[in-house]
This record gives sequence, structure tokens and C-alpha cells, in this order.
Amino acid sequence: MPLTARQRSIHNKNGTKRSASFSKGKKSRKSSESEFLMTNAPSDLRSIAYPGGAVALGLLLTSRLLAAYWSHISDCDETYNYWEPLHYLVYGSGLQTWEYSPAYAIRSYMPLWLFALPAKILSYIMAPVTVFYTIRIILATLSACADFMFYKAICHEFGVHVGRVWLCLTLPAAGMFASSAAMLPSAWSSALVAAALACWWRKRYPYAVVLTAITTLLSWPFTAILGLPIAIDMLILKKQYTEFIKWSVISLLVILLPTVAVDSWHYGRLVVAPWNIVAYNIFTEHGPDLYGVEPWTYYFVNGFLNFNIVWVLSLSCPLLLGACTAVAPRSTARAGFCVPYWLALLPLALWLAVFMLQPHKEERFLYPVYSVVVLTGAISLDCLQKMTFAVGTELFSWRKDREKRHYLAYTGPLMVMCVILAGIGGISRITALYNNYHGAMTLLRYVPESSDPRILCFGKEWYRSPSSWHLPQHHGVRFITTHFDGQLPAPYQETSDGTRIIHPYFNDQNKGDNRTYVHVSECHYLVDSDIGAPSTLEPAYHKQTNTWDIIATVPLLDSSKSHPLFRSFYVPVLSYKNVVYANLYLLRNKLLNN
Repeated sequence: MPLTARQRSIHNKNGTKRSASFSKGKKSRKSSESEFLMTNAPSDLRSIAYPGGAVALGLLLTSRLLAAYWSHISDCDETYNYWEPLHYLVYGSGLQTWEYSPAYAIRSYMPLWLFALPAKILSYIMAPVTVFYTIRIILATLSACADFMFYKAICHEFGVHVGRVWLCLTLPAAGMFASSAAMLPSAWSSALVAAALACWWRKRYPYAVVLTAITTLLSWPFTAILGLPIAIDMLILKKQYTEFIKWSVISLLVILLPTVAVDSWHYGRLVVAPWNIVAYNIFTEHGPDLYGVEPWTYYFVNGFLNFNIVWVLSLSCPLLLGACTAVAPRSTARAGFCVPYWLALLPLALWLAVFMLQPHKEERFLYPVYSVVVLTGAISLDCLQKMTFAVGTELFSWRKDREKRHYLAYTGPLMVMCVILAGIGGISRITALYNNYHGAMTLLRYVPESSDPRILCFGKEWYRSPSSWHLPQHHGVRFITTHFDGQLPAPYQETSDGTRIIHPYFNDQNKGDNRTYVHVSECHYLVDSDIGAPSTLEPAYHKQTNTWDIIATVPLLDSSKSHPLFRSFYVPVLSYKNVVYANLYLLRNKLLNN
């Protein structure tokens, strides 16, 4: 695609010189031969191929929409803290967690209403499961649009080569596949943060401030950390005090006041949910440590699973930038209108520094910086190309064309090799996740329609529920007693004031209460599996043929019997030889369904 004059001037960040209007007729000093080659060979640059707007947006939409349909719900928090309350707002029934109890009120209903309004309209013409996937399509589309903004900003701020590498790396990334259509605040923040950073790099400061306020007040308050570099740029470097304060105050009033009003109406008292969740996680003795405490290595392993070599390149970015600067200083020079590298990449450093030190670690906590992870990976790959070219200029015969050729002309195969390797790794991971866990997303479609209320129960597989959206109307989800002794959700009171009722069985200590369970004999349908050895509390219900009929069966990974590598990444032939699948059963109670 031909480059505009503006785009050609931006290419300095890919190793070429600025346009003549910036040189003022002065000849650049030749510090070294390799440095000269990297800074004075623009002739090939006009022929660099990179996706234009329509192509990039189309690719991103295709990738994210595929995720909306094929990805599974990997975190039960998504089911019980977001899909279930949303189901209540739309249909008047669903499961409530302790976070939505008026006694604690650490979750906001405001972002749910942004999805509940279109879902309510769609509910008149669609089945619940169809509405579910339509909402996912909306989430995926918004995510693709934010990523498109991010892509254009990368091309502007870091050069079109880094931009096109980022695009090639993000499309097949398993992490982006998991987060782009998730009904989670961290996933919403992933899109909002990408859009905010894009606006910041394009010097659209009001939009950057507003988007940062939205992700902080309406999505996940902790993402305020990611707005700190924007504040540093505006207040310290640019001295834009008035602009920053003005848009911060406007955002606070426009976003927080309606949020407080909606939540206070639902909870029946004055509630500032963003503050409540911060206070619970930071100022209570137990806070989040009751859930998901993991070793310090957790994010290193999880990052590699979701981004493979891109994660390694991302973590190596500071070292590679430093090495590239040492080898050829001009290759990492920033144009005057660009944010310094240290500040542009500070959001990722801040986020990793904060969350890697927390005992409570979950995959979704890194969602807000996924786009930046891929960006730093792309920058690292660009640095490797530049250093390879610098070494090649000294060792090989590349120097003879130094004024005609660009470093990309010699190091393209390195970039292609890394992109292909990352793509294969990402697709392998996505395929493994689909094969191993997607069955749970399809099992409930076999529940028969009924005009009478029916109860579907989960036992030891309670965390695999895809939510009430996958059940016919008038059917509800409940739980039976198992070895799990933590707290589980209970149904909302199906009245107009259901969100205001304080149930005595909810607590913030993650202590189970028998009042949230039903006896197995009350279940019309039951989800069971043959994973693990049967016990008194967790018998093999699927073998009790006098009471239960098997309606449907889907495969489910038995991780304890599977090879760690081949269950994590799909390898043709080898995975099926080294991975063991159990069965996830949908059972029908013969005694209640005669």
C-alpha cells in the first residue's frame, strides 16, 4: 500500500531517517557503519506492505467473532458474577453471589444494564442461548474496534512495521481468544485500556482521560493504575493541568453519579460499588486471599500458555531495547512527537509489578494489558531484526547496498519465522482448549423444553456451568452437597425487590452454608462426570440407573491423567495418544420426570 507523506515521516521509528523538512539541510553524522545503514536507507520503505484500515478491521473482527462462538467460559466468576445477574435483570431469575448481597455490595449493576437493555429487547424474539451468543458478538465487536484503534495508534507511534507485526501476533493469540468475548470487567477493561492508550499516543487527551475513567469507575477500579502514565505525560511533561482536571471532573460526574444512582436503587441504600471493591481487596484482613492463591511462577507459566514466544519477547523487551540502543543508538531514537519508550510501555511494567506480587492470582487479572503484552513482543522482535542487521553489516556483504536497502529487506525471514511460530503456538493452544473444555458449553442444550419449572443441579462440576442462559425458560440452576466447602451462589428472590433482600447465608469469608444447597432428590436434571473416584458425598450418579437416565454425554479433559504438554497444546496424533478424556453427563431424574 502506498504511504502518505505523514506515514513516511513516521517510519523513522523503524530505522529510517526523518523527511528532509526535519533535517534542515544538515548531513547526519555517521557513528558507525551499521548505524548508518539503519538510519539512511529509506528507498525500500515505500514498498512495505501492511494492512490498511478496512483489511485490519476485517481481520480483527473475524478473529474476535470466532472467539465469541468457539471459546468456552474459563472462569466460573464470569458465570456467577456476571452472566447470572444479567439473566436476572433480563428474565427475572438467576443466581446471586455474596458480592451482590446488599450487605456487601461490591459489584455494580450499572455495566450489566448496558448489556441488559439490548438483551431485554432481543429476549422477545430469541431464545436465551441465542441472546447469550448475540451479547458475545457485541462484546467481540467492541473488542475488535478497540484493537483497531490500538493498531492505528501503534503504526503512528511505533511505525507500521511494529504495527503489522502486532496485528499478525494478536490475531492467533490464545490470550486474546479467551478475553475478547468474555463477560468480565477485566475483559471490558482490556478493550477500554487499549482504546485509552491509543488516544493517548495520538494526542487525543480528552478521550484518553474519559476512557481511563470509564475503565476505572464502570469496569474495574484497579485499572486506574494504567492511567498513571497518561497523567504523568499530561501533568509533568506537557503541563496540561487544566485539560486534565477538567476532563477528570467531567468524567467523574458523568460516570460515577449515574452508577451510584443505579446501584443505590438496586441495593436499597447508598452504594459506591467501585470504592467497596477496592476497600474489600485492600483494607480487609482476608480480602481476595480466600480465592485462588498461587505461587510466584503462576503468571510466567500462564503467560507462556496464552502467548508462547510472544510472552518471552514481551518480558525481554527492556533488555532488547537496551541492547539495541547500545548496538545502534539511532535505531531506537524517538521522534519529537512520540512518547518516550519508558513512558509508553510503563502501563505493562506497573501492572505486572503490582499483580505478580499479589498472593491471589488469576488468568483474567492480566486481561487489561494483553494488547500491551503483544505490543512489547512486537517491539522486541523489531529490536532483534535491527540487531541482526547491525551484526550482519559487519560480518557479511550487506554493507554494499547500505544506501539503497533497509534492514527489513535482510531480516524479513526472521520476522516471518517468529510470527509463524507464534501463530502455530496460539492455534495449537486454542485447539487444545476447545477439544478439552468446550463440551460443557453444549451439554445443556439437550435439556428438554417444559412449561413447568424444572431444577438442574450441579455437583462436583459446579464450576463448569455455562450459566442459566443455556437452559430453557422456567428452568433454574441449583447445587447439591459435595466435598467443596466454599460458598456457592443461591437464587435471586424472584420479586421486584430481589436485589435488595439480604440473605443470612451469604458471607465474605468463603464459608459454605447448607441453606444454599438442595437435596439431590429434588433435581429434575443433574450434571455429573466420571472424573475422580466415587465417594459418599460424590457418588457416581450416572451409574445409578434406577434413578437416573443419561440424556447426553460430552467429552471432558481428565487433567490428572493427561500429559501436561499435550493437554496444554494440541499436537496432531500425539495429543490424542497422551491425553485422557472423561465424560460429562446430563442425567434425567426418572422419579420426577415420569
